[in-house]
Formats: sequence, C-alpha cells, structure tokens
Amino acid sequence: MACQPDMLMQTALLSLIFAFGAAPHLSEPVPRSIPCPADPELANLLAGSNLVLIGRMTAPAQLAGEAEKPSPGYLDIPVVVDGVLKGDAADHVSLRFYPKDAPYKPSNDDVLRLTGVPAILFLTRAEDGLYFAGYTPGALTRATDLAVGTTRAEISRQEQIAGAWRIDTRLPRFGEVRTLIARLGHVRDDAQRSIFEQLEALGSEAVPAIIAQMDDRRPLLTQEISLINHDPDAFEGITHYGPEQVVDALNAVLTHITGVSFGSISNGGSDRERDAAIAGWRVYANDIACKQADRARGKVTLRPTGNPAFPTRCLTRADRAQR
Repeated sequence: MACQPDMLMQTALLSLIFAFGAAPHLSEPVPRSIPCPADPELANLLAGSNLVLIGRMTAPAQLAGEAEKPSPGYLDIPVVVDGVLKGDAADHVSLRFYPKDAPYKPSNDDVLRLTGVPAILFLTRAEDGLYFAGYTPGALTRATDLAVGTTRAEISRQEQIAGAWRIDTRLPRFGEVRTLIARLGHVRDDAQRSIFEQLEALGSEAVPAIIAQMDDRRPLLTQEISLINHDPDAFEGITHYGPEQVVDALNAVLTHITGVSFGSISNGGSDRERDAAIAGWRVYANDIACKQADRARGKVTLRPTGNPAFPTRCLTRADRAQR
C-alpha cells in the first residue's frame, strides 16, 4: 500500500494524543505511559526551544543588501506576537537573524515568504537576544492548523515527561557515572580533565545515566573543558568551553557524545537556561527507547523535510541504511 504523508501525519497526530507506547525500562527513566513522539525531529526542535510563538514578522528592508556582503551583520526582525505556545513573551519581540543562507537555519527566502503571515517561530534565548533554535530550517514554518495542532500535542507530551521524571538507578553505567560525577567539584586541572574524558569514553550507552544525574549545580574548581571533535566535518579538532558548574560541563560532554544540543550552557548560563537545557535532555533520554524500538521493528515512519508541518515521504529501514 502506498505511503500517504498527509494522511500519516494526521494519523500520527491522533496517535500521539490518544495512544501510549511501551519501551524497555533500561533506556526509559519515566513511566511507560509517556508516548513516543509522532515526529522525532519536531520533538528535538521543541526540546531545544526556550520560546515557541505564533507571530507575524516584518522582514528588514536591508535584508537583501546585507546578504550580499562578504561578512554580513546580524539584523533585527520585529515580530508581532499573536500567541505563545511555549515560554513567555511580550506582544512584540525582536529576533536576531544572520542574513547568510545556510542549511542549518531558515533562509532569507523563508523570511521574505512568511513576512506578515502567521508563522510558528521556534526560538532560543541568548544573552543578546532571541535566535532561531535547533540549527534547522524547520525553526520557521507557516502556522497552519495542522502545524499548530502537531506542535501543541508535542508540547503536551514533553510536559508529561517533565512532570513524570524520576531518576532510574537501573540505567546502564549509572554507578560508574555517579562515581565520576561525585569527584567533580573536589578535583581540578588534569584530574578534572580525566573525569570528563572518562565520561565521554563511556559513549552512548551512558547517555541516559549522565542525563539522569546532570542537574548538579556545584561549581567546578577548574572552569574549563576541552573535548575532541569526532565529526570529520568539524571546524576545529578540539572545542574549548568555559563551564561554571558541573551541569554546564556535562551538557558539553553529552553534546559531544550525541551530536545534539539543547541550549548553550556549556560556557555557563543562568538558572533559567540550565533548567531549559536539562528539560531538553530529559526529553531526549525518554525518547531513546522510542528510537531503539523503531529501529528494531523497522517500521515505516514519517521523514519530514525539516519543516514539521509538511512531511514529504515515508522512511523505512531500507532508507535508513542508505543515509
């Protein structure tokens, strides 16, 4: 039977709202009544967004001219807020936008196409303002009824995860992770560096255990960490961070193991930013079991274009093998 993306998206939305899946407990630190995401990419984007709103942008008049410069500057995009789906916002906000097209962000054409049109904006807060979240063009999409409904359903699911969160001491490598983290705040320099190297060496198996224990606000004695970039396309071989607390450094370790980021606290941050990052990682931990079960079944799932409102085709096990 042919795959019908629009029908599957609506079916997935209904299943997210009404159905609840089961998964192996070793990778699931919350009760099994929490459903798996209908759209994993939307789930990651939402988990990494401090603010999700429905609003109408006004494209800056200098957008095209600035984009032609060899080194363009950031532009401020004013947004009239029609509604807030996640977080808190005033009636008007300003969005910082870099007018050089790249595959990891909404394009200039996206901004121009949706100027004055109700759109869903997935945003992250930084010290100097709001930016598009998630390193994906899907951070900006037209606010159709389907897109808004799908987003609300996923927000509700993630709120369930936050409310039901419990530490599961049965997680793989939990004891090893606990022993290593307990030493942080008591050692410095090479001894502290060795702990982070050991945590990273535990690999993906230890990710749920690290997430379960990452909410540790103790100050680090040496507020620096250097981690090797394993991505062959990485800009630099080693990334240096300036974490202030244990949680900041564990955020950096998790990002290097998984390639995923929730917020930007690896160089320190506010309590609000740390709370948001931890919440994002907990969603990620909850959904690991969903990913494992999906791979084991080889079931058909939706593969979005990067825009969570417009799925284009289905993804099967054969498709994954070719990626």
